[in-house]
Amino acid sequence: MGQHGRTARMVEQLQEALGPGPWRRADVLATGWTPGQVRRAVEAGRLTRPYRDVLALPIATAPPGARGRGLWLSTCATARLHIATGRAALSHESAAEWQGLWVPQRSDDLLHLTVDGGRDRRERDVRIHASALPERMVTTVRGLRVTTPARTAVDVARGRPLPDALVALDSACRRVRGAEPTAWYLRTPEGREAARATSLPGLVDALDAQRRWPGSAVVRTALDHVDPASESAFESWSRGWMVLDDLPRPQLGLRVVGESGQVRWSDFAWEEARVLGEADGFGKFGTDESSVREALVRERHRQRDLEDAGWTVVRWDPRESPRLWLARLRRELKRT
Repeated sequence: MGQHGRTARMVEQLQEALGPGPWRRADVLATGWTPGQVRRAVEAGRLTRPYRDVLALPIATAPPGARGRGLWLSTCATARLHIATGRAALSHESAAEWQGLWVPQRSDDLLHLTVDGGRDRRERDVRIHASALPERMVTTVRGLRVTTPARTAVDVARGRPLPDALVALDSACRRVRGAEPTAWYLRTPEGREAARATSLPGLVDALDAQRRWPGSAVVRTALDHVDPASESAFESWSRGWMVLDDLPRPQLGLRVVGESGQVRWSDFAWEEARVLGEADGFGKFGTDESSVREALVRERHRQRDLEDAGWTVVRWDPRESPRLWLARLRRELKRT
């Protein structure tokens, strides 16, 4: 692997460790980077230095929803002042991004804080939510007071459609357990149930504290479908549409053996119907032309291997209307 490849991998690992960024330079160095590696990553265009002692991904490659907003945490005096009082915490989508949780599409471009007391208001680029904020629902992440993953997920999910709500709740369920997206134990019934048992009390507690708040009904419905085995925001969003369309509940991350004897893993599976569902998010096949081309070839071989073993594979991506791919799924499930 060349120098550019190593730097790209280090940047990926940085996002895994610290979230989508931006990051304080001191936090980057604390993960094991050297000043020289930071300098070379900036020179290569893998990182940018928008402010002194602040590092970020280039705008073209920053995760959706993270571009620019995290910089306010280093520069926004209003947010820092409120948080310093001990009565406020970063919350809602802003807290989710700071903690590296999955965030459904944002409805605004503001920094969100929750303050215990006062009134809802907006102060320049800061949206202030005035609501009860028990200390058990506040944590500290990289030196900043933020709402816990459970409280954050419920705040984000409230008032949203079920597919969006599941994105936030599934992510929090995984985070409470401390699981990585490829954690093997989440691909077993025992592992999934253990993760749910660990995370659901916190989610229920956060929701109970908001029982009569607007938009909480969808969260209560979504909690019945939370699954930590979901491996991406797009998978969670897709599963939310399956719930709304009243499809049979799929298995997530099913171990499947192809005709070649090679073990494969499915996004969604309806084992009795011999149907597999594949949610192809934009990042699934890589980020550059070469890696995308190689991944597509591997995926074609994988699908052919599964079809030769008697499985039907239904695929979709974010550009396609849910109505269309749900119809394909329903049609294949009815064939059995």
